[in-house]
Amino acid sequence: MSSDNPDIRQQVKEQSGSLKRLQTLIPGLRGYRKSEDVRISDELLRNQVADRLLQAKGNLEQLRRQMAAAGDYTNLTLVGSAISQVQQFAGELRHSEQGYSGLAPSISITEETLNRLYDYDYAFVQSAYDLLNSTSSFNYDPTAPNAVASFLNGVIKQVQGLKQKWELRIEAVEGILQK
Repeated sequence: MSSDNPDIRQQVKEQSGSLKRLQTLIPGLRGYRKSEDVRISDELLRNQVADRLLQAKGNLEQLRRQMAAAGDYTNLTLVGSAISQVQQFAGELRHSEQGYSGLAPSISITEETLNRLYDYDYAFVQSAYDLLNSTSSFNYDPTAPNAVASFLNGVIKQVQGLKQKWELRIEAVEGILQK
């Protein structure tokens, strides 16, 4: 894993320390620990994506400062809208409801179902990195306001695509819960 794409497995292990200690005392709690690891992984994933979105927001704020310094006010409303959408979605992710595994969960997720959820997660996280990369690599040219508008419309579409991927994941999880 690269520094831009950190491996969160070690963080999951570290944050589940108390539970692992409990499992050594009560061996039958292994299933509970697995569920707890999934819950912790979900939180880490959401926080990682929210962090990338806030980095993208910082890139957009830098663009807005460059535009203002150049006296280019043609797309300030559009960049403000993009910043707002990115910030709002980052907040939704960071503060969305966490699952509770419980000692006797009412659902059982098979390995196949879990792998499908990982596919949704991968597409979701990859989209967040794509958004961050596009906001990092854009070079502002004050003589080309149409290029700025095109870029910002693309950013807004990326945020909408990211939200759709998140909603698909939520629908998949809810489909599992109804079984």
